[in-house]
This record gives sequence, structure tokens and C-alpha cells, in this order.
Amino acid sequence: MLDQQQQKLTPVPEGATSLVLDLPHLQMAALAWGDPDARPLMALHGWLDNAMTFVHLAPELARAGYYVVAPDFAGHGFSDWRPAGQPYLLMENCFDVQAAALALGWSRFTLVGHSMGAGVASLLAGAHPDAIDKLVMLDGLGTLTTPDEEAASQLGRALGRWIGHQQKRQEQLDATFPPLPGKAYSSIREAAEARMKGVGAVDLGAALQLCQRALKRVDAEHQAGGWYWQSDSRLRHPSPWRLTEAQNQAFVRAIKAPALLVEAESGLLIERPEIEERFQLLARGQKRVLAGGHHLHLEEATAAKTASVVIEFLLAEPHE
Repeated sequence: MLDQQQQKLTPVPEGATSLVLDLPHLQMAALAWGDPDARPLMALHGWLDNAMTFVHLAPELARAGYYVVAPDFAGHGFSDWRPAGQPYLLMENCFDVQAAALALGWSRFTLVGHSMGAGVASLLAGAHPDAIDKLVMLDGLGTLTTPDEEAASQLGRALGRWIGHQQKRQEQLDATFPPLPGKAYSSIREAAEARMKGVGAVDLGAALQLCQRALKRVDAEHQAGGWYWQSDSRLRHPSPWRLTEAQNQAFVRAIKAPALLVEAESGLLIERPEIEERFQLLARGQKRVLAGGHHLHLEEATAAKTASVVIEFLLAEPHE
């Protein structure tokens, strides 16, 4: 457990190394565990999280014989933001992950994803099945959907938010003293307590871990400084476009790799019938339901059991 009163960030945990991957379109920050010559594994975090979400699972995977690279998605953690005026589309993360694999010299690798990261992993595994050795999805499978008849209104909501963002940005550029980026927190602990109540609520230990790559200190000359979220605020905008359920199912059908879905008993999937329908379409799927919440791989009470189940699956399934 991190010191709950700490005032300094430790964005690279003990035993990990920091990477910066130069992709054709942006720089992607990452954490890595294990021997670079070991079996390659990419670990993908959830929405508004970062690579620290794997601080418990990744060392266990490294001990099991994997080289684990956990990137911060664009707009998250220490990775570059997408260009001004450009929305964040889930599909773009598939290109980022593939570009990261190419930068690492990987042609075939294992994917482990949590929540949104599990969605990205399942899309990439369906779209480029020959590149994925094995697939592990932690409380996520596929994407959020928009029915055909709601596509126009979904884009309309996104455009409205985008227009408001552009207007606010122009006002900030015109201001003598541009405002600070959102709400200020007096300490890392205060920010962590706020994160505990966010989407996919977590306990304090997990929130403190995520905050290590989610905050920045601002000492403002003309205003009170403090700790601020450093993720791109556009990540909170409505998605302009989502897959339909039929399209999600088409991606799942295309997955060739052995796949494990880990559902949390108190997670976000357990009462969504479409997830079970998607799971049944996996050609080589297994499912485990474990005690815990949405971040069952990160919270100390459930992290060890989650790691054990994941490693059991990865080592039992033959590599192809």
C-alpha cells in the first residue's frame, strides 16, 4: 500500500521500467515488466485509468515468463493527447496498439485488457486475428453500442459537446490569465478519494495507484496551485460513433485466439445479457466469474486471485 499521506508521485513502480514509444503520429508512454526477450504481452487499461492499473498483475505475468508492456492510451497518463479539434474514437486505439507493437518489433503477441482496454483488445483480436496469440479480457468484452436509429442523435450530442469545447478553448486563449485545468486538489490523497467515487469505483489503495500517472502538480503564479488531472478532458466527451450490437458480434466471431473473459461479481458486466451473447460467439472462449468489483485485478483483496486465474489460463493454453 502506498503511503496515504504522500505528496510526491511515483509513476514508475518498483520493478518496472519506463518506456516512450515513438509512433508515427504520437508518443506513447508505457510501463514494462520482465525480460524483453520473453514472450510479448500488451496490457491495456480502462477509460480514464492508466498503466498503473496493472501494478499487481504485471509483475506476476513477468514471473510467469512474459515481457509485459502496459501503455498509457492517448490522452491518458503520460502519453500524448490527440491533436486539437480531433475527437477520441475507440477504434483509433486499435491503430495505436498495433503501432506500439510494431515499434517494439512484435509481429505476434498476447493481449490483456481491462474494461475499455478489453474492448480495444477484442476489436483488434477480431480485426487482426493472426497477430494475437492469446486474449484475456477483464470485466469487458466488446464496446458500448448505439442502435441504428440513434446514430444521428449520438453524433449530434458529440458535436454539441465539441462546439462547446472549442468556444471554451477560444475564451481561454483570449483570457489574460488562462484558467487552470479543472478542479484543484490539495493533496494526492484528496484526488484519490475523489477517484474512489468515479466510474468503476475503487478502494483507496487502487485509487492511489492510479493517481501516480493521473495527476500533475501546478504551481500557479496568479491563482492557487494544486494537483490536477492530467488526462485530456475531451476523453469525457460523448463518442460521435459507436458500433451496433451486430457489429460487435461480428468482431467477436472473428477472434481466433484462445480467449478468457474474467467477470467480476460486483463489476459492470454481470447484469448485461449482451455480454453473455457475445461470449457464446467466441470460438475458443473460457469464462471465470470472480469475487470483486470492476477493478478486481488492482484492488489488493482480489488482485492475487485474479492474477492466478489469468496465469493459469495463459500457461495452460498452448502457444501457436
